[in-house]
Amino acid sequence: MKASKTIVVATALVALSLSLAACGDDSESVTADCVVKQADGSHKAVDDDLCDRSGGHGSSFVWIYGGTSSGGYIRGGTTTRPANTNISTRSGKTIVGGFGSSSKGGSGS
Repeated sequence: MKASKTIVVATALVALSLSLAACGDDSESVTADCVVKQADGSHKAVDDDLCDRSGGHGSSFVWIYGGTSSGGYIRGGTTTRPANTNISTRSGKTIVGGFGSSSKGGSGS
């Protein structure tokens, strides 16, 4: 009797660990937009290179993560870089490092 319970418990633990491992492979994707804050508080989308060169804190140019684009402006989103996500810009760059670093996606670029 004890041996069969041990096998059932062991099988359940293996199944649970496999399902958790499979869930861990699914990385969320988020879009990042380089923006400059306007006097009215809105965020106007600008070229990604401006955020790449800005150096971070105190700059007029910041990344907005997860916002929506409408008419050249970004609404919603956050300036806090999300963890454990694949981040790419609307122009095709992939954000790979700390604040403001990126690499160009695609071939021949």
